[in-house]
Amino acid sequence: MSTKAEQLEWRRSKVTELRAIGLSYAEIAQQLQVSRTSIASDIAYIRSQAKETIKEYTTEHLPEQYQVCLCALDTVLKNAFVIMTKSDDNREKLQAMQLFKDTHLVKLELLSNATTIDSALNYIKSKQEHRKKHLSLNSTNDDSQITIGTQMVF
Repeated sequence: MSTKAEQLEWRRSKVTELRAIGLSYAEIAQQLQVSRTSIASDIAYIRSQAKETIKEYTTEHLPEQYQVCLCALDTVLKNAFVIMTKSDDNREKLQAMQLFKDTHLVKLELLSNATTIDSALNYIKSKQEHRKKHLSLNSTNDDSQITIGTQMVF
């Protein structure tokens, strides 16, 4: 017998599958024999989890992957250069030159996209800081309202 948490996890997994094939909330609710409200709640939860996953990936894993790619491209460039300069076979030299050129283009594209990635990361950080300031202001406003209310009573 499964627990409620396991059932909920299973249902959310099914909701994700059914949304992926294009079913509406009503169709999913009918197929899973639950209310449309439950499906809406599941989808809200799924979106929230997806946002967290994206935020974690972009702030934690993407910068590391970016650096790994750059290092790998540098390794390819070094090896292609060695083949270009040391090989006696003209075909091999031409292939190494082609690889050298293509790798430089890939690296240039990756470096050009770095500004886009950096902008996205800065946007995420600014949104997080804005949210923290907004929460801080709300709690400050609540405190001042309480103080004003208390002063009015006394």
